[in-house]
Amino acid sequence: MVHNKLVTREGHEAVVEKSFNPSERSAQLLQAIIDSSDDAIISKDLNGIITSWNRSAERLFGYTQAEAVGQPITILIPADRLDEEREILMHIRNGEPVDHFETVRRNKNGKLIDISLTVSPIRDANGQVIGASKIARDITERKRADVDIRRANRDLEQFAYSASHDLQEPLRTVNIYSELLAQRYSDKLDGQALEFLGNIRRGVTRMETLLSDLLSYTQIGTFVPIRETTDANEALSNALADLEGIIKESTARVTADPLPSVLMHGPHLERVFLNLVGNAIKYRSAKRAPIVHISGEWRADCVLFSVSDNGIGIDPGYNETIFELFKRLHTSEEYEGTGLGLAICQRIVEQYQGRIWVNSEAGHGSVFKFTLPS
Repeated sequence: MVHNKLVTREGHEAVVEKSFNPSERSAQLLQAIIDSSDDAIISKDLNGIITSWNRSAERLFGYTQAEAVGQPITILIPADRLDEEREILMHIRNGEPVDHFETVRRNKNGKLIDISLTVSPIRDANGQVIGASKIARDITERKRADVDIRRANRDLEQFAYSASHDLQEPLRTVNIYSELLAQRYSDKLDGQALEFLGNIRRGVTRMETLLSDLLSYTQIGTFVPIRETTDANEALSNALADLEGIIKESTARVTADPLPSVLMHGPHLERVFLNLVGNAIKYRSAKRAPIVHISGEWRADCVLFSVSDNGIGIDPGYNETIFELFKRLHTSEEYEGTGLGLAICQRIVEQYQGRIWVNSEAGHGSVFKFTLPS
């Protein structure tokens, strides 16, 4: 309710109450929101002619409202992307929105801008589509940051690959000469010297394993996922064959349910099973023989695998950090390893748009779960 003052002929003031139409208030409120938005908000008819243009659109594209309204939306579209507008209008005429479409548009000065578009149909009182509203967000800085991050990651991976590959040769040399010393001069060395030599050889072996795992990790980051139908039962069987020695040594009992097939390169799935089952046996309890069980089940849009064990378990506070590179919860004297096994599993699974996690409690075993496309 608004109060206006009115002066009568006699010079007296009278108060006149004026009521606003609720729809008029809503329209004013909506316009205020549109004008204050940081995103460019534009509407157009079904012929692609601009019908409204907010202040952020002026800032982003350089055209004033007077210059833009009545013009075809194609004034913003580079020539090589005009097909996008035809496709967007086709979706709008069918009543279908276009969500978060990343593309490039051109401002008044000809500068190309990376933007994210969300386009929604506008309907009349009868539900008929009469136009479209478009929200355009400038993502130039985000795209630039993404490029910088990808470049840095590529450089880092290339460095890790080169370092792990090139360091293997001098390590082999150290290993060979330490073996020659042990073979030819062991009778001439005292106990302490032999102990030092043994430490050198163990250190070299550990470094070779670390470099091998690091090389695998960097290679996984660059491979293109191969989406072929893989029998998970066969992949598990191959992994268990590689683990035959540790299974016998630990007297582990490894069982599995019938497993479904997945869209994944067989050797990649084998590597995930190899690392998870190997870890389940490695981190066994001293009080009982290891028991490992593998299962898999169909979900709506994926297959969920589980690898459960009765080992030493993990404090829940570490359930996420154990997948980090070189993350170890125990010293190498307690348990051998490089701290790369779970990081490799995570990287493989995520390359196939899957997810991996663990449910565990210290002293009560662990259940590692991961999803893969079916």
